[in-house]
Amino acid sequence: MMKNPKIQFLVGVLISLIALFWTLRPVKLTELWQAVLTFDWKWSVPFLFLTFLSMWFRALRWHYFMLPTRNLRSTRLFSPMMAGFAINSLFPARAGEFLRASVLSIREKIPFSSVFATIVLERIFDSVTLLLLAALTFSVLRIDPNLEVRYGDLPPLTGQKLHAASVQFAYFCVVMLIGTLLLLVPPFRRSIEKAFLIVPFAPKRLREKLAGMVETFAKGLESLRDFRSIALVVAYSLGVWVTVGASMAVLALGFPGMKMSVVQGTAITVITCIAILIPAAPGYWGLMEIGIVFGMMVLNVERDYSRALAYAFICHSLQIFPIILVGLACLWKEGFSFHEIIETVARTFGNSKEHQSEIS
Repeated sequence: MMKNPKIQFLVGVLISLIALFWTLRPVKLTELWQAVLTFDWKWSVPFLFLTFLSMWFRALRWHYFMLPTRNLRSTRLFSPMMAGFAINSLFPARAGEFLRASVLSIREKIPFSSVFATIVLERIFDSVTLLLLAALTFSVLRIDPNLEVRYGDLPPLTGQKLHAASVQFAYFCVVMLIGTLLLLVPPFRRSIEKAFLIVPFAPKRLREKLAGMVETFAKGLESLRDFRSIALVVAYSLGVWVTVGASMAVLALGFPGMKMSVVQGTAITVITCIAILIPAAPGYWGLMEIGIVFGMMVLNVERDYSRALAYAFICHSLQIFPIILVGLACLWKEGFSFHEIIETVARTFGNSKEHQSEIS
């Protein structure tokens, strides 16, 4: 693995540049600019409202993940959460997740490991929710099996391939959910930890780290032992992503003649999230555009390359820049200095155990 942050950053930038190149290649820049000019910016207002509503759902959900450690109001959790998303957009390797945990750990005197466990749990729930929505949206949309989508020189995608992928997503979602619930059973959890500790050929430090992650994740699951908490976490998880899908549909109204349903917007969100799993430059530039454009064409929302890409760039910009501004304002509110931010980001690439012991 690359532990040098400069190398990680440069590799991410290179991937983003390649992605941008492939995205822009089939499009004439003059046509792209003309498509951008057709956008009615009044639709950015409801788009931003829904974007931040999605963030508020995240804060409400985080409250329940934090309950076993500390009963903190969602209004208190919103600030470090936004700070984390801002740093994720500015620095590589998801450094914002570490900073988010550090802000809450330092300001509320909570062990770093306890806070970070809830963030890991949050990511698991996001993954399961996205997989579930992928299975649901693609089954509802009933994509034509004879559909074939081409974008520039990239290999074509057929409706049959998409259908097969959605079925695999559904199976994976079920397996992941069952595995998550089984971690609540102590004997099963201990068996998994022991299995990680005896993995052959793996370094001892890696084996111990994997076993520790299982225990940390299980601690986070302790917050979900009653039905009400589970129901609310599931509801907020769905709210996070359906609201994002709704914001995508609202933004489409800003382009003359473009129509997108909430189901289509949610499906495009799922496709985009899969695209940005590839390590890239901070902000996912290039990869997010590919995901959005690809999703719009597959779902027959927009077949004109220039209009689809104009939508993607505007959507990305309206999502990322306001979040960065609000997140940096939250860091200022928390009293975090620039030196503390850089120090926390640097720890992201260092020894995680050392990081935890310093903050605990």
